[in-house]
Amino acid sequence: MIKIEMDVRAAAAVRASLFRDTKEYTYDPTCCPQRVVDLRNVILDLDTQIETEIQKVIESQTEEESNETTDT
Repeated sequence: MIKIEMDVRAAAAVRASLFRDTKEYTYDPTCCPQRVVDLRNVILDLDTQIETEIQKVIESQTEEESNETTDT
């Protein structure tokens, strides 16, 4: 297992690059190269992790806004 740490912006850039590299291929797994299947799995993993980080930011901002409203 190889793990790479990066911020959300870098993860989104990598995801976009991987998508561009694989968009010409079919989604039929019976005739799609294994390399493309592997890259698409990485894209799905990045999507999940990016969404998690975005949700954390949204929750943090919502909490801050709520605290500002109750503090006044």
